[in-house]
Amino acid sequence: MKKKFFILLILLFFLWLGLLITDFIRVNHFEKPLFALATETADDGGSGKYIGLGYSFHIKGNFLPEDEFPGVTSFTAYIFGIEIANGVRD
Repeated sequence: MKKKFFILLILLFFLWLGLLITDFIRVNHFEKPLFALATETADDGGSGKYIGLGYSFHIKGNFLPEDEFPGVTSFTAYIFGIEIANGVRD
């Protein structure tokens, strides 16, 4: 029984890690996260705070159709409230 529980915990950890890595790669390439949900957004359709399971992103960007360079322009990434990365698109 303990072995099955341990295997389940390991599988859940790797699932969580997959979600985190997928969202981080997308945001690091200046795209919106796929799995994190927008909680506090601006009127431009994308800037704001995105929260996942134990991680979050603060994103600023150009998301209106008339914007010349659409997408994320800057981000800050957090895991359990600790800043791990940030970036600005040139």
